[in-house]
Amino acid sequence: MEGTISIGRTRAEHAYLELRQRIIDMRLPPGAALDEEALMTELGVGRTPMREAVKRLESDRMLTVYPRRGTIIADVSIRDLKEISDARRVLEAFAARRAAELATDEDRQRLQVCLDFLADAPSESNKASIGLDEQIHRAVYTTMRNSYVEATLIQYFSLSQRMWNFVLSGMAPITRNVQEHVALLHAVIDGDADKAAALAEEHVTHFEELVRSTL
Repeated sequence: MEGTISIGRTRAEHAYLELRQRIIDMRLPPGAALDEEALMTELGVGRTPMREAVKRLESDRMLTVYPRRGTIIADVSIRDLKEISDARRVLEAFAARRAAELATDEDRQRLQVCLDFLADAPSESNKASIGLDEQIHRAVYTTMRNSYVEATLIQYFSLSQRMWNFVLSGMAPITRNVQEHVALLHAVIDGDADKAAALAEEHVTHFEELVRSTL
């Protein structure tokens, strides 16, 4: 429930995660002013946790703080799409390669579960496809065992998710894009590092092309 702080979270972390999700899913759309006072009340946090959350989100490039003007949710642009995709092509390929090289039997079982989810994925639900896409990426990131690269990839992936959601209403079903993960997951499970890296890079390129055609 919104406004409820989960056990183990600080108030600043709670505010950050709640606001971040609202920015990603367009409840806080590009160009909107952030009403900090209202959000503090809604989320049950004080001014200091809210400021800490805003500072983190500004570092994540999800919002911009303007002196005397206030805090504005970041725009979505073709330039952002290109720069994020350029970075992700390199990092996603690295993650897939390392995952293929380092996957244990337990990792392979977890990735097989992702394949099973893909087989049962609804064909017409873009929101469900985006959620499944995130699960698969996170599974690959975990398998590569590099927390620094993983943190960077999560940041860029979140920005990419925001772009998905921004153009979602004007898009045909994106099931095909998500289904590209089938070959990628098989490559990681089989330990084919070169193929996994190539497929990961290709997947990001397809994402960029699809979003660019709608922006």
